[in-house]
Parts: sequence; C-alpha cells; structure tokens
Amino acid sequence: MNILFFGPNGSGKGTQGSILKDKYNTAHIESGAIFRENIGKGTELGAQAKAYIDKGDLVPDEITIPMILDRLKQDDCKNGWLLDGFPRNKNQAIKLD
Repeated sequence: MNILFFGPNGSGKGTQGSILKDKYNTAHIESGAIFRENIGKGTELGAQAKAYIDKGDLVPDEITIPMILDRLKQDDCKNGWLLDGFPRNKNQAIKLD
C-alpha cells in the first residue's frame, strides 16, 4: 500500500504517518528527513540542496525528485510507503507516477 499525505506544516501528517507506518509495516518517508540525510552524508544532491536551504529558498524539483525516487527504491519500501511532504506540485506528482 502506498499513501500520500497532503497538508500544511503542522497539520498532523507526521503524526498520522507514524501511526500508519506501524499499523501497515510501511516506510514513512518525509522529504525534510531525506534532505537532512543527503546533506549529512555529503552527497552531491545534498550539497546542492543545502545551498538552497541555507538561503531560505525551496529546493528545486531537479534536486528533490531524484532524492525521493532514489529513496523509494530502497528495500524498506517493498511493503509500501507513506510520503509526507511530497509531491508538492504537479511536476513532482507526474514524476512520482
């Protein structure tokens, strides 16, 4: 089962994601956590994302989409996944599809 959570910051997406993750044994994927992970690991995409984040800008699709799609290929996503904070626009939704 794959689930997408939509809503503004602070609306409970993370809380509900944690509950459903445990109930359905799926990966709970938060876009912010993926940015932090890539920045922490020093990946090329992480360095690019950090430059935008440090300026207070949104990370563009050219960086965000590959990070998310790569994360969905990991083993813990085989039983399904919950996406929290992605997609945020039509282009991201098309690439996810």
